[in-house]
Amino acid sequence: MYEKIIEGFCVLIVLAQSLLYLGISFEMVDPWIFPSSVLFLGSVILGGIFGIVGIALLIKRKFRGEAVRLQSVFVCSLSFVILVFVQVLYGFQNIDFTKGNDYSTDVVDVPQYQFTKQQRLRSQKVIPLWSFMDIPHKILKSDSDSMVLPVSGLTSKIILKKALNDLGWLVTRRAVSTSKGGGFIGTYEITGGLNGTPRRTDLAVRIVSDNGSFSVIDIRSSSPGRRRDLGFNEIMIQKLSEDIFKVATSFTL
Repeated sequence: MYEKIIEGFCVLIVLAQSLLYLGISFEMVDPWIFPSSVLFLGSVILGGIFGIVGIALLIKRKFRGEAVRLQSVFVCSLSFVILVFVQVLYGFQNIDFTKGNDYSTDVVDVPQYQFTKQQRLRSQKVIPLWSFMDIPHKILKSDSDSMVLPVSGLTSKIILKKALNDLGWLVTRRAVSTSKGGGFIGTYEITGGLNGTPRRTDLAVRIVSDNGSFSVIDIRSSSPGRRRDLGFNEIMIQKLSEDIFKVATSFTL
């Protein structure tokens, strides 16, 4: 009896997760307006619990020599697999409930977007139903620091381009200036996300080089929404930093 109840809950949870995922993928639901992240995360944890309990009960029945329905095995296993998938993709240890959705490796001289945070919001109107989840805008220091590469600004630009191509992220705007002494300042606005999730955020990468012998790269990641990002932007900065370092290590002219 308990197995059927758990199976029913698992089916409902998986259906809810599928609808949320498809809704975001086909842009029927905006994850930065509708609290889909919180709902999806909650459903994954709840589904994982039901899945683990269900599998344990099914194993117990099998040891008793009782019949086990393949449908129950599949549904409970699917709920557990989704939990594992989210752990591998996102990592529950990376979930952060800090009141933040705008992070930068440099908070003294922050990389700037063409438009302000208010102008980049997906919805300019505050939705009363979800307004209690909104947080004041503040740029927070990322756990990642500024990167210093022993190459010129132009070379760093090539490295960044290669890293973005590997990630499949899109450069939406660039502003570059150079000087005769090897000076280079470039700011690149990017739209990116994690593989396996349809959610996207805005990034700004600034490359500064004074003499052409080394360059400093700073990354800012800012959600086009008003509520907590649950650690998403921090992961984005970390991911891009890792890929830049990886490309820089193997880079040859």
